[in-house]
Amino acid sequence: MSAVEEPEGDNGGRGAPRVEATFRVSYENVDQLLVAYSSDLSKGGMFLTTDQFLPVNAVVRVNLELGEGSAEIPVICRVVYVRDEKSARVVGKPAGMGIEFLDLTAECLGLIEAYIAERIGEVDGAVDNGSAHKRLSIMIVDDDHGCRTLAAQPFRTRGDYVRVAPDGFEALAQCLKETPDVIVSDVHMPKLDGWQLLRMCRARPTLSSVPFLFLTTLGGEQERLRGYQLGVDDYVSKPFRGKELQARVDRVVARVQRAAHALAEKKTLRGDLAQVTLPSVLGFLELEKKTGELLVIGAKPAHLYLRDGRLLRVEIDGLVADAASLEVVYDLLSWRVGQFEFAAHEVPGEDLYDRSITAFLLDHAKFVDENNR
Repeated sequence: MSAVEEPEGDNGGRGAPRVEATFRVSYENVDQLLVAYSSDLSKGGMFLTTDQFLPVNAVVRVNLELGEGSAEIPVICRVVYVRDEKSARVVGKPAGMGIEFLDLTAECLGLIEAYIAERIGEVDGAVDNGSAHKRLSIMIVDDDHGCRTLAAQPFRTRGDYVRVAPDGFEALAQCLKETPDVIVSDVHMPKLDGWQLLRMCRARPTLSSVPFLFLTTLGGEQERLRGYQLGVDDYVSKPFRGKELQARVDRVVARVQRAAHALAEKKTLRGDLAQVTLPSVLGFLELEKKTGELLVIGAKPAHLYLRDGRLLRVEIDGLVADAASLEVVYDLLSWRVGQFEFAAHEVPGEDLYDRSITAFLLDHAKFVDENNR
């Protein structure tokens, strides 16, 4: 995403709030837009990466430029916090302003969803040239009949093969009879809940690599971290929109398929922190008991060395973080801007921390919670 300040024009006439600046926000690709929509836009705000700072409560106009073939969506916003360059250097995050939307309507959200749904089949800028959508086999699990129906509707309309189940017990039985392409499950259900269903799927060879999404009201860091530790691929919050769910499922399926292809060719693991968080990457490396080096290029270069799924040492900007300076590691785990790449190779040296990655992630969650109070 890039944000550029534009010259300010008409402020809308008498009675309209005075607009102090106008920014144009554009997205490099549909994946970046989908992440921004899910984490920020649909929740009523966003972060503008800019060196042009305004006071808190200042009113600004943001023109959302979704991409080629889409008109700009103008939104009036209010500045709710400012992260200047000094603060940005301290926390290792970009400078800019957090803004709250004042007039982003449901109709505008619908336009964004429709744009994402139309473009989600594009990979690395290449379009599918009109070829037919690959028919997915989807298992939807929820004890609420209305939620099952709502979740199934966009996929059935598209022509996908959809099966539904009211609990994890029945869902597991159906999945063992016929392996689906993806599982979308509620968490709190009778007989066998979502946690148990996920654990049982990951323990069975035929289901261990099937993409799994939680459809839930869970919002706590600890609960979500538990899901990532068990192997969940994504969360979709309730209440949800059908097009958003469809876009998120398609994206996860495509990502898992690409990852499987890359692993088959023994390519290195790499990605963008805006799309996959560092705790999720480390959780995966711990689960797979990987040995090697995780390079992170963000505010500073960081090297994380692992052996058999344990974090041995961390070097940030050339300095080793010892057991007495773990706060810099927790700050690193909060980075959301940058690239990561894992290369498997032998890693010599002693274990400086004597703790599992799971313990690191739990302490990081507590660190984030205390800093947000």
